[in-house]
Amino acid sequence: MRRLRNILFLTLAAAAAGCFVEGGYVREEPSYYATGPQPPAPTADVDETYQSEAPIPAGANVPDQDIFYDSLSPYGSWTDVAPYGRVWVPTVGYGWRPYYYGRWVLTDWGWTFVSDDPWGWAAYHYGRWNWGIGIGWYWIPGTVWGPAWVSWRYGGGYVSWCPLGPRGVVFGYRHPAWVAVSQVHFTQPIARSAVPIRQTAGIVQAAQPLGGPHATVARNGSFGPPVAGIAEATGRTLRPVAAATVVGRPHAAAPRAMAPGAGAPVARPGAGVMRSPAPRPRPGVMGRPPAARPSPGPAPAAKGGGHGGHSGSGKSK
Repeated sequence: MRRLRNILFLTLAAAAAGCFVEGGYVREEPSYYATGPQPPAPTADVDETYQSEAPIPAGANVPDQDIFYDSLSPYGSWTDVAPYGRVWVPTVGYGWRPYYYGRWVLTDWGWTFVSDDPWGWAAYHYGRWNWGIGIGWYWIPGTVWGPAWVSWRYGGGYVSWCPLGPRGVVFGYRHPAWVAVSQVHFTQPIARSAVPIRQTAGIVQAAQPLGGPHATVARNGSFGPPVAGIAEATGRTLRPVAAATVVGRPHAAAPRAMAPGAGAPVARPGAGVMRSPAPRPRPGVMGRPPAARPSPGPAPAAKGGGHGGHSGSGKSK
């Protein structure tokens, strides 16, 4: 009985997971969400990603959302969530968050998210993300393609972002939706260079939201942090590539080393190498992080609250 009471308490606490819902501020994320799984170590080049072939080319809008149903079903489940209708819940492990397992690549659209997941061509380039009690992270499909549907903040030597939620939902500074990396490491794989969650709130709060063309999803090459600033910080000459060459394309490379206890990569005819998804905690039960994946070192959370705002002006409908 005590265990059931504890689970009920944590579930109710999750409702206050650091976000704005219809303009109302709620508290920071509960402590069980303060850590996340570490990615499996790559065996070769840091630029490798493992994706399936997208059924539509990068940059193309879709006439309706039905195209996503069969393609994403092997990697999660579809369910109805009011008022959004049918949404997709990825099969992921404890502490997973969107726009984290992948990297940023400069393309003809601006900074574009290139996912490590075989479903990334869809869930990171169409629609919005939200988090719900008993569901976790879920994706609300859209029909307009974008390099990434995120809100950016920039300054103090860091770049930070979070997914754009549906209308009326904005993630607060302390919500684990926010990811921050040093400018120096912006072009590197995010999971290996991201600031620990407990240190992210202060970085986000101190930075300025990007506006204008840097926040606008359009094919003008300006989306995201200023290219000149990233080039200077990384010491690299940055030239844009076509988004279609890096998003939704399979890579003929050796599979990544699997995490302890993970299954072997699954291969499908005509598709790239895909990672077997980690088991997802049952709805309503707070999972524990795997013992082999240590949590980031603790750091004091920033005081106060706030939000980054919907800096993106493109529509995902």
